Amino acid sequence: MPNYDSDSSDEGADYSTTNVTLGYATTEPTGDDISHLGGHPTWLDAQSPPPAALAKCKVCDGYMSLLLQLNADLQQFFPHDERRLHLLCCRKKSCSKKFGSIRAFREVKKPEAREKKETKSTEIPQEEPQPDLGTALFGGTSPRSQPNGVNPFALGGGGTLSGSINPFATIASPSTLASKPPQTPVDDSQPPVESFASKLKIGIESRPESGNQNTTEPWPEASDFPPPFTSFHLDAYPEDLEKETDANASAEASKAKYDTEDSGGGLDKDTFESSLDKTFQKFSDRVAQNPEQVLRYEFKGEPLLYSGADNVATRFVVPHGKSGAIRGMPRCESCGAQRVFELQLVPGLIYELEKDEAMDLEDGMEWGTIILGTCANNCGDAGKVAFREEWVGVQWEERVARK
Repeated sequence: MPNYDSDSSDEGADYSTTNVTLGYATTEPTGDDISHLGGHPTWLDAQSPPPAALAKCKVCDGYMSLLLQLNADLQQFFPHDERRLHLLCCRKKSCSKKFGSIRAFREVKKPEAREKKETKSTEIPQEEPQPDLGTALFGGTSPRSQPNGVNPFALGGGGTLSGSINPFATIASPSTLASKPPQTPVDDSQPPVESFASKLKIGIESRPESGNQNTTEPWPEASDFPPPFTSFHLDAYPEDLEKETDANASAEASKAKYDTEDSGGGLDKDTFESSLDKTFQKFSDRVAQNPEQVLRYEFKGEPLLYSGADNVATRFVVPHGKSGAIRGMPRCESCGAQRVFELQLVPGLIYELEKDEAMDLEDGMEWGTIILGTCANNCGDAGKVAFREEWVGVQWEERVARK
């Protein structure tokens, strides 16, 4: 994990900070009881869990294991919505690299719809205080000051650079973010929240089912699931990258190591570059600068592709040497809105979740990255918790054949 004890504003720094926020696994409590890796999921309303259909692998129909639960409140985009993301995977070897073995869904609770009050024409209207613009646009019973366009995971206040505030910590209500500029509190009973979302700057692919999963089968008991992955807390820091010259040197070092370890006596430069997908090399070099990362978050950002040649890649880029338009992610089946990139998981998560498990090397997870696209409208049902399956693009692990 990067060291942020030094002053990041010093001139002549040998790194640059991107808009991506990186997630890290930790065994130390972070103050956030919502965001975590592995373990079992929890719900916005314990009395309203999702249907069991969302817990099942589409290949074998067996129950899956939780990879990630994230407090994904986005105050500047959806100021009154509570929001969580859940990603699960099937751990059966026979289901690996097959459609539907990794799934994700969004849990959202929207406020009650406001009812308009009718007044008789004979009544003398009483003067009432005018609500502020935020209340007029978004509803609510008390004025709120809204952040001006800062991504929910953006650094704010003390920020993560000082190390004094945990970016995933939930101090109080999970529906409020702490990435707001200094302001006068309106309601002392609603203190600001520090969530994962409060600190971010804001191959087969899954085909989500539309709308809510209408079924009477309830979410199963914890004992019905396979043994869960070890649970970890989730911490976050902004992504810092080395200077370009340093990054190039790192790439050359990676090549030299590859050549040295190759049992065939090493590969020349041309063979090396042609035998590796350049997109994969870019992925590896970027992740290697912060090797302990398990998650990359940038709402409405761009994913870091693991491969540039599979079906998932064509949704974001035009393959080299080919023509055509970028396909983009499928639209939300519930409301028809576009989906936007929100986060991706990277192989560091595999290491953290499997390092203490007794298994053969061939029995572990084999994905290179898991990309999550979510509804840009955060659609849901007013006054109650709703569950929407979201789009997941899985780029599976590739192995380069060496001569």
